[in-house]
Parts: sequence; structure tokens; C-alpha cells
Amino acid sequence: MRHLATAGRFGALFLILMMAIPAARAADGDVAGRVLRLKNTAMAMQDAVPRPLKVGSEILVGDVISTGKGTRLEFTLKDGSVMTLGERTVFVVSEFVQDPAKENIALRLLSGAFKASSGKVAAANPDAMTVATNTGTIGIRGTTVWGGTLDTEFEVALLDGKSVTVTTRGGRVELTAPGQGTLVPSEDAAPSAPVIWAQPKVTRALATVDF
Repeated sequence: MRHLATAGRFGALFLILMMAIPAARAADGDVAGRVLRLKNTAMAMQDAVPRPLKVGSEILVGDVISTGKGTRLEFTLKDGSVMTLGERTVFVVSEFVQDPAKENIALRLLSGAFKASSGKVAAANPDAMTVATNTGTIGIRGTTVWGGTLDTEFEVALLDGKSVTVTTRGGRVELTAPGQGTLVPSEDAAPSAPVIWAQPKVTRALATVDF
């Protein structure tokens, strides 16, 4: 009975969220990846139908993924990209196309925190993998990147690899050195100039997604 009640709560949340999320641009229901690790509870919504996730579950194009309190969820996409979500995160797999004629991965973070390590698609095309957020768009270029709210505003950090771009209506910055981060206060404001984060701040950020 507890599982049914949990599914009901997630279902109600997703019905509200689905009305605010743009339709996926690839074929909904196509398999984009699989769950690698899971701690506590996570759900996916596809065509207004919620389903519990577990290790080995398929991640589909069009999925709206939601994590519960204390949850950590890690899944891989078919190109080798790995996504890790923190607790109380809502994340959308908007598009996954792995085709030489058009490679594209479009993801969206609605709330919470994530870490992403890019795979073959971003390695072949540096503009082909993006994560849209409420304040801007993160372009992932052969990197591992973190994004989330540490205190009161959204921030992005390059953890490893080549570079990350953060673009808003107000401007654009590029993080090019591991450890650099930027503050993204709103969609109309430019991201702050890149700065190297102190190790305690990096540790705090990683704690939001680490198992």
C-alpha cells in the first residue's frame, strides 16, 4: 500500500509538471539509456504514466524523471554519457539522437542538482549536448559538469575535461579549467565571470549528487 501511495504522489506531481514542459523533439518512448545505480526512490513519467525506476530500468526519450528525498540516481545514455541526479530533482530527457547525420542530446533540469559526464556525441560534435535550466543553457563539451543551487542561486562548475559554456539571454561565459564555476542568477542576467572554486565549495557541490 505504501508503494501505491508513493506512486500516487509522484503521479500527481508529474501531471502538473508535464503541462509546463515542452514536448520532446525526438520520438517519445525510444530507449535512450538505462539506470546504473539507485539509492532510495525515483520515478519516470512517460505519456502521463508514472513508473518506478530500479537498477537496469530503461530511460526513454521524453521521460520526466523525479527523485525523492535522500535519493541518488545514476543512468547512462547509449552514447556513454553518464548522468547523476541528486535528491528532489526533476530532469527531462528531451531528445536523444545518435545518428551521423544529426547527433543531438537535449536534456532539461527543472529543479535539483545534477552531474553529467559526456560521451561519444559530445566528443564528435561539441555543440550537440545541452542541459537547459530555468536560468540558462549549459553546453557540455567533452567534460564532467555539475549544476545546481548551493545557497540561493543556480551555479555551474566544470569538474573535468575540455570546456563548458553557460548561456543566458543576458550573456555567455565559457569555463575552460577544471574547478572553474559561474553563478547564473537569472535568465536575463549574464553569468558571472569564471572563478576557481575553493575545495570546500567543490566538496559541497559533489555532496549533492554523490552516493
